[in-house]
Amino acid sequence: MHDWPIELQTKTIALLKNEYEKLKETEIIEQVESPSNQQAMIVKSFSSKIFGPSQSYLSNNDEINCYLDNIRIPPALPDMNPFKWWYDNKKKFPILFNIARKFLGIPATSVPSERLFSDAGNQITSERNRLKAETVSELLFLKRNMEYINPYA
Repeated sequence: MHDWPIELQTKTIALLKNEYEKLKETEIIEQVESPSNQQAMIVKSFSSKIFGPSQSYLSNNDEINCYLDNIRIPPALPDMNPFKWWYDNKKKFPILFNIARKFLGIPATSVPSERLFSDAGNQITSERNRLKAETVSELLFLKRNMEYINPYA
């Protein structure tokens, strides 16, 4: 973001913090609804007996501030796979990892959806206009996954 205008950086960080707070609230609600026995999950190692259990995540804004700090977290190289980077750092940034998974899963182009509409248009013709929605859905599923199906197995 260092090449972006200041107002765009500020707006992006505000949106990230907003998304972070929403996800943090839902995580807290899930933890309250299904409490787990934290003591059973902690491995009793020598260091944990002396120093106590270690914190596996950062506090609310510390996670965002640590992620945005270029000294503590150097920027990824341009040829680095963002999915691999987030997977490697998911313990350090657990909530930001979930946000990244949400937004990295969005395709960068509309080509897949356009192909699907084209396939649907090819399946629903004037001769086949009475097909049920479930049948069309199954036909499109089969067409898209035909390479994974071996009819001779």
